Amino acid sequence: MCGRCGQVWHVVMAKMGDRIAKVVCKRCGGHHRYRDDNAAADGASETGSRPRRPTFGSGRRSTRAQRTQAATPELPAFDPSKPPRTYAARDSYVAGERVAHPTFGVGVVSGSPGAGKVDVVFGGGARVLACAKGTSTLARPVAMQDLPLPDRPPK
Repeated sequence: MCGRCGQVWHVVMAKMGDRIAKVVCKRCGGHHRYRDDNAAADGASETGSRPRRPTFGSGRRSTRAQRTQAATPELPAFDPSKPPRTYAARDSYVAGERVAHPTFGVGVVSGSPGAGKVDVVFGGGARVLACAKGTSTLARPVAMQDLPLPDRPPK
C-alpha cells in the first residue's frame, strides 16, 4: 500500500535475488520499499529483523550545564600578574600565556598540537588557533599595459 496516496497499484522497480526490494506507485509515482502485508503479520519480515536506525531527535538530550561542563577543560597554570597579549597569528605563544582574542575573549594557552597551531582555553571552551605564521614572499601580479597583440599566431 502506498503511504502517499493509499493505493495498492504498484510496479516492481528493484529486486534483490527473489525478494522485491522497491516498488513504484502507478497512481502518484512515489517510490518506496516493498512491504508485504502477509510477512509483516507473521513477524517473518526480513526488514523487521534488522535493527532500526535512530531518527532525528531520538538521541538522549543533554542539559546546557552538562554541555558546558564537558566543553570547558581545566585552565592551565598561568601568571595572573601579567596582562594578556593581544592575539595575532604571526606571533608565537608558550603554555601558560594569557591571550586576548577579539572574538573568543581572554584565554590561556595550554599547549601546541603541531607546528603553526596553539591550543587556547577560553571561557566558552578550548580552541585551536594559528600561530607563528610568516609573511608571504609571493609578489602580487602586475597587469601589463600597451602590449602589442599580433594578428597571427606564432610560427
